[in-house]
Amino acid sequence: MEIKLASKIGFCYGVQRAYEKAVELSKSGEKVYLYGDLVHNNEVKKDLLNRGILSFESLDVLPEDSGEAICIIRAHGVPKKDKEYLEKNFKKIVDLTCPIVENVFKYAYEMQKKGYFIVAYGKKEHAEMIGLKGNIDEEKVIILREPTYVKSDKICIITQTTMDYNNFKNFSSEMVKLCDYNEILIKDTICYETKIRENEAKDIAIWAEFVIIIGGKHSSNTRKLYEISKKYNENTVHIDSVNELKEMQITKQYNRVGILTGTSTPNKSLEEVIEYLRRGFDG
Repeated sequence: MEIKLASKIGFCYGVQRAYEKAVELSKSGEKVYLYGDLVHNNEVKKDLLNRGILSFESLDVLPEDSGEAICIIRAHGVPKKDKEYLEKNFKKIVDLTCPIVENVFKYAYEMQKKGYFIVAYGKKEHAEMIGLKGNIDEEKVIILREPTYVKSDKICIITQTTMDYNNFKNFSSEMVKLCDYNEILIKDTICYETKIRENEAKDIAIWAEFVIIIGGKHSSNTRKLYEISKKYNENTVHIDSVNELKEMQITKQYNRVGILTGTSTPNKSLEEVIEYLRRGFDG
């Protein structure tokens, strides 16, 4: 069996930075909490929990000992008011927002100051888009998945960092035709590394007989890799971990297997899948 790995595998820079800092804090002797999920990956969540980092999902129910504890802000960022509230209620805040995501927030803020209405191509419910709205003027931004009529003198179109590039191009071109404006600006804010992974998904899917996409089911960039690969290769599966692959009870032997991972997939998950493949799907 020949196994081909994508050139970009495992954590991206922003996730690696956040994970390493979280691990470092877990060894500090301090009580550490995480607001939400650091990244969209269950294996990472379990790992941090095993290291003693507890998480909470709502600002309405803070840990009882928050005043003596450190709070980590997730890689996707949080609304400004949430961060301010956490700063008042925890001993210390460690902001692990991905620098690329943070730059998108800053760019949108600067464009609003210049009079632009922000149109963000993304998912309203995604943590990054919630963070975006909460760090700029919410009255002057709209988050869309489909082209929609917008009327404003100046419009700036940006995108969630993990969206598909071709879809963003199509969305933007339709917005140019559909909207009423005097000036329109289109800024590609997709993370460069996710673009590389997208391009490789097509190439690997065409080469392979069987493709495995490893990553969280709630991870936007991982699901996108799955969708791209599935388009070119029906024998594509999206798994969280090797246990899910074992449950599929795959009996056919493939000569060429391709593997891609989302940007929040730990190397351990990848290594376990490779070991299982080398045993011939029988372990």
